[in-house]
Amino acid sequence: HALAAIPWVVLIVSLGLTRAHRGQEETARIEGGNWHFVRYSVLPRLRLWLAASCLWCAVPVLTEMVVTNLYQVPTVAEQVYLDATQGSLSPWTYVASVWLCLLPILAIGFWLSRYAPPWREVMAGIAQHPGRVVALGPARWLWASGLWMVVALIVGLPIVNLIIKAGWQPTIDAHGHSLYGWGISRFSTTIYESITLYYDPFYWSTMLALGSTAVALTAATVLNAVAGRGHLRTAVNLLALSMVAVPGPLVGILIIAVMNRDSPACLGYLYDNTLTAPILAQQFRLFPLAWLLSQAILAANSPRVWEQAAVDGLTRVQKLVRIIAPHTWQQWLVASLILVVMSIGELSCSILVLPPGVATLSMRMFEMLHFGMRHQDSGLCGLLLVLGWLVALLSWKTLKDR
Repeated sequence: HALAAIPWVVLIVSLGLTRAHRGQEETARIEGGNWHFVRYSVLPRLRLWLAASCLWCAVPVLTEMVVTNLYQVPTVAEQVYLDATQGSLSPWTYVASVWLCLLPILAIGFWLSRYAPPWREVMAGIAQHPGRVVALGPARWLWASGLWMVVALIVGLPIVNLIIKAGWQPTIDAHGHSLYGWGISRFSTTIYESITLYYDPFYWSTMLALGSTAVALTAATVLNAVAGRGHLRTAVNLLALSMVAVPGPLVGILIIAVMNRDSPACLGYLYDNTLTAPILAQQFRLFPLAWLLSQAILAANSPRVWEQAAVDGLTRVQKLVRIIAPHTWQQWLVASLILVVMSIGELSCSILVLPPGVATLSMRMFEMLHFGMRHQDSGLCGLLLVLGWLVALLSWKTLKDR
């Protein structure tokens, strides 16, 4: 959970670092050096953002069951999943989900929302951030060495482990003894099998990701257009936070209760023969993120642009065609890619509602890790890692000048 949260924590804390006070920073650095500058200027400014990072780290721990199921940790989400698979769901499951997951996340999120700056101020701070380089002096190489060591531990070693597992194979020597070693032929075979044996999971994951992303972004965009700045926007914020706080397996149970029925017949048909159920289930994870991303994208436009649009009397459709689409289409592309990647990796919400005959990449990976299929799981992990890198590279090249 900690490793998965690192990129998001870096992103959240970076938003706080952009809200800099140049005069205060220079005074702190002159009075006490870099340590005084960090302690009395940087850290106080990051309190809210560090709290938001803690909330982001806590949400998957409280609501996801994939990691805890593999390591046999009895969290609330894990217990909900076990009860659902065994058909012994009790009313106390709902009580525990509300008190241990939903209410704490809502309370912390509501507290953060009271003190969080408006998105327009955050985006303006990013645009005006000078991007200064702090001179570390003689300690620069020490800090750089420590940073690269951390990167090697959390990124390099897992990749090396995947490569070794993908090519590890037993051999028989001339004396009939079993030996184990790494071979390029076994590695190539693993990569080939990872592509050819899992065509169906790749297909279903792609279809599910495209459908879930389209629904999430469309809903977020429409709600941003009609919400305004009043109570409706507050209600949508509360809805998004509530969706994130529901344990993943409980989402599947709720979808089953709504759709798995004989009357009306259309619900049963959609549940058994289409991806409607997993798409709806994934909205509990994708829509809150799409809501945040859409607010950030729309807030990136200068207030003068919206004021001029109001003066010109543009309708909402005209604003979409003349302002939003031409100026922010690259940001929407990156947001779509992020949501697609999130959908491909999501499992807790959709695992109970996948239609018969549908198996996603995350489902196959979950099964292989349980059964210890050394070659296939390492090859599939490597392919997903490359996919993530390609998305990150495309996002960076798209937004590097913005």
